[in-house]
Amino acid sequence: MILTISHLLLAVCLGLWIGYERERQQKPAGIRDITLITLGACVFTIIAFKVHQIDITRNDLGRIISYTIASIGFLGSGAIIHNKGDVEGITTASSLWSMVGTGILCAMGEISLAIITTALIYGILKLKHLQIKIEQWKIKKS
Repeated sequence: MILTISHLLLAVCLGLWIGYERERQQKPAGIRDITLITLGACVFTIIAFKVHQIDITRNDLGRIISYTIASIGFLGSGAIIHNKGDVEGITTASSLWSMVGTGILCAMGEISLAIITTALIYGILKLKHLQIKIEQWKIKKS
């Protein structure tokens, strides 16, 4: 029970970390959205483990986790906007999808992997600054 609570709290903290970064960038999915998604993925994975413990003959463990991963696609597709020939929101949708993985890792007790994954997601999101510099360099060069 205590481990389950600590897994949930870790999922919330890691979701807050990425959610705060997205909020600072004024993206459509921010603190609450990403935190809830990470927590939800953790909860559904814990449910999958509990169902498996009750009846190990049922093969719902992988199914529940896979549906959790697939269902985030609906939310992610809502974040993607086609605007005057440009597509926006793919990074936000990818962040949502990646944080589902983090929530699943939290539920599995893979704390180090969850923290490292979140740090990598954060680092990748910070590449935006590098991307802007490259675009500015391309404009200067042409």
